[in-house]
Amino acid sequence: MKKMKLGCLGVSGHLIKRIVVPLKDLERVTFLAIASRSKEKAVAFAGEWGVPRAYGSYEELLSDREIDAVYIPLPNHMHAGWIKKSADAGKHILCEKPLAMDAAEAQDAAAYAEKKGVKLMEGFMYRIQPMWLRARELVNIREIGKVHVVHTHFSYHNPDPGNIRNKPEYGGGALMDIGCYAISVPRFILGKEPVRLVAHVERHPEFGADRHTSAMMDFGDARAAFTVSTLMQPRQEVKIIGDSGEIIIHQPFNTCPDVPARLTVTNSLGTRELTFGPYDQYGLMFEAFAKAVLDDLPVPTPVSDAIANMRVIDAVRASEKSGGWVMVEG
Repeated sequence: MKKMKLGCLGVSGHLIKRIVVPLKDLERVTFLAIASRSKEKAVAFAGEWGVPRAYGSYEELLSDREIDAVYIPLPNHMHAGWIKKSADAGKHILCEKPLAMDAAEAQDAAAYAEKKGVKLMEGFMYRIQPMWLRARELVNIREIGKVHVVHTHFSYHNPDPGNIRNKPEYGGGALMDIGCYAISVPRFILGKEPVRLVAHVERHPEFGADRHTSAMMDFGDARAAFTVSTLMQPRQEVKIIGDSGEIIIHQPFNTCPDVPARLTVTNSLGTRELTFGPYDQYGLMFEAFAKAVLDDLPVPTPVSDAIANMRVIDAVRASEKSGGWVMVEG
């Protein structure tokens, strides 16, 4: 079976923890090359994890003609620029979320990739999970009646001032790092875009990054609310509440690859728990992306969705400035 040859731009802790292990076992992906601005780091990484090629610059990797596609897990402020450079090299692109720093930048990067004839996909791994696909199906078949509220909580505790997730100039802060999930979820579940929203943002007095961000989104016939935080007890949960029941998604985003994912459904028939897997959600994402590349199919999460998500992020920022409700553009 033909495999997609993948190169990765950057050597990060996230990459080591979440990406390398599943990539080694995928049917349609070969992890061919790793690049770092430090050749020593790239060589060490390649040696430890069995990656065949190591490059001392991202440009060197992009010049490797055997590479079909690249994965971009770089800091948020670098996404759009390296999407364009990867597209110039003719590489298909799987870019970590969020796709860019704002909607205009995301739109520009997407248009550039399209002009160059390469596929571009945002790395929202949860969208590929069987658990999430089943949750949306349960909503669509009215298992809990008409949905009125989607509530998302996502938090962790990171007080390190030197951590890139606490640097707003690099796209750090709760909104960009994990708020993008909380915005994506109701859009995915409800199958529509919010009309308007109101947000409350609390910024760290030293870092400047948002440490607690909450918002209420108006979807017309439904509401969604979320709280995300970089300085709170680690916790994540999604509740989907209808007029005749609710769905609770436990550990919705950082599912463990060796523990079944689970959700709970409560309705007039009682409460039941559904389990899925175990599976590695990153492995599923890379396989789905490879299928799109190798079989010349649309990527499972279209780039238009990434742009729409950024429009909502922009609206949260606008609400922070105005202190009130703002319309979501688009």
